[in-house]
Amino acid sequence: MRLAGTYRDVLLASVVASAVALAGVSHVSAAGTGALPPRSTCRGQSNLAAPVAVQLRATRCLINWTRRHAGLAPVARNDELDRSAAMRARDIKRCRDFSHTPCGQPFITVFTAVHYFTGTAAVGENLAWGQGRLGTPRAAMANWLASPPHREILFTAKWRDLGVGRVRGTLFGRPNVTVWVAQFGRRSLP
Repeated sequence: MRLAGTYRDVLLASVVASAVALAGVSHVSAAGTGALPPRSTCRGQSNLAAPVAVQLRATRCLINWTRRHAGLAPVARNDELDRSAAMRARDIKRCRDFSHTPCGQPFITVFTAVHYFTGTAAVGENLAWGQGRLGTPRAAMANWLASPPHREILFTAKWRDLGVGRVRGTLFGRPNVTVWVAQFGRRSLP
């Protein structure tokens, strides 16, 4: 999902959501997804037992490796987007609603809560969920790369900021599910 403009423009924008569910996807080859980095590149990318901080760092690494190999600038970690991504992930789990608008909240709720919208801003968001080994950062990235709407968000050249969030638990009636949220942004401060 992507929105751009001033805060007022964002409130008036119509929203089209795209999300990918990883459950049931057993394997996505590198040839089908584009450029996935070698498994040794981003520590923790395939390890569900790694600490949360390591998995979040691996996700940022995967995103930036993929962007660099597509000829795009990397995106910088942004504390506000990290907080809003974590909020979105928690809302998805709390409401058991895998969407960009969980609990019926407007898309921009998490961005305004962390004060990302100051001046002119644009944001985009990719969601993924996977059960068991399909919940790794690498699995989420492989599936984003296999999905044209998610690739479009991932490879938007104007992004400068990145926030990543995740939750794990029993979701959608399934145990050991991981939800990933990657939020991208660019803003011009007043």
